[in-house]
Amino acid sequence: MPEPSSSPGRAALSRELSEFLIELSIALHRNAMYPEGHPSLEPAAQGVIRRADLLFVDRATISLGVARSQLVIEGVATDPKHPVLRELAGRLHRHHLGAVTLARCVDAAELTSVLQTLALEAERTGQPLGLGPAEKLRAWPHVVLHPLTYERLELVDDGNGGGAPGAGGEAATRSAQLWVGLARAALATGPSDEAPRPPDRPTL
Repeated sequence: MPEPSSSPGRAALSRELSEFLIELSIALHRNAMYPEGHPSLEPAAQGVIRRADLLFVDRATISLGVARSQLVIEGVATDPKHPVLRELAGRLHRHHLGAVTLARCVDAAELTSVLQTLALEAERTGQPLGLGPAEKLRAWPHVVLHPLTYERLELVDDGNGGGAPGAGGEAATRSAQLWVGLARAALATGPSDEAPRPPDRPTL
């Protein structure tokens, strides 16, 4: 297992985890581009499921924390400069989500429903999922969206040089580290209580 990254700008993901996240980002992007029922959407979801099934061989759930421009999975923060993963993190973050958990037995149809919900840009609708009804975040049998807790966000610098003169780079780094810390906290507190469990009987 990769060691947790000590810096938010350095990631050491396994190939399997990296490919899963990239496939998930591509699928979400396609759902944002194309309308429901478009022939590109099902293959995109199937690609994510294939990657997820490789990970489900030795785990019951896959959980990823969400920071402003990074994801945290298996204790490792992704590279904030990776364009595909940065886009995925940003889209989830704009929905005020702190973590996402997928459970074994999730299928392409269910995942497509989740992706279509996430594909609605929060900034355009004015309705971030994480600030909405809790039941909407748990509307699927094998996927749970965990809201981000904002209790300590007044400590976060906006990354636009709001700190002391000449300390913009350091302030931005501290901001990124705090966001990653919040994502890790969401993973530590949310999924354990609300993570979907594999069903006792096969899902039709």
